[in-house]
Amino acid sequence: MTHATCTFDDEIAPGARVELPEQLVVAVNDKALYERLDLSVDPAGGVTDIDSGDNYVAQEVLADNTADFAVRGTDVVGSAGETVTAEVRFQNKGPAWFGNLGSGDPAAVVEFRVPQGTTVSDAPTECRPRTLTGGYYPNRVGAPRYDCNLPYWVSENTERAFAFQLRVDTVVQDAAGPVVVRPVFGEFAFDPETKNNSAKVVVNATPKA
Repeated sequence: MTHATCTFDDEIAPGARVELPEQLVVAVNDKALYERLDLSVDPAGGVTDIDSGDNYVAQEVLADNTADFAVRGTDVVGSAGETVTAEVRFQNKGPAWFGNLGSGDPAAVVEFRVPQGTTVSDAPTECRPRTLTGGYYPNRVGAPRYDCNLPYWVSENTERAFAFQLRVDTVVQDAAGPVVVRPVFGEFAFDPETKNNSAKVVVNATPKA
């Protein structure tokens, strides 16, 4: 983050305006994507501003760049009654970082649907239990779906793992639980590769020949 202060020594009469001597130029680096330029003004010399509500403005700076969001699932094996750890992972493959600087919404949500024949006995604190359609689910454990929120900002190489404890109630061969990374609203317009936005957690996969 860079901070600059511009000072105007002239007396500014009511209704008058001042401008920078040159046009303001903003340079972005190779990691930039959705950036923000914050501008504010304050009177000097001990003068009191009678209305400070219009002293600030934020300007979006959109860089021509991309960020490749991806998720990975895993294969686990367990007998009936056994509890296994199933880890789903998020990765920003870059080259840009990304942040919802205005709204503060999560940069992404990792959605995990629990495989058939299993029950979640423990879930990460960042992951909220949901019904299959995304509605409220009253208990931390046993939900059919979990939505895991990332922070509002992720760097160009952020990786995040979410480990679930799955109790195998019934052995179902090749039971698959879809894993998807998605935004809170809309779509990832900046993501050049959407095929890696989905993966699976597979329980008791059939051995390959």
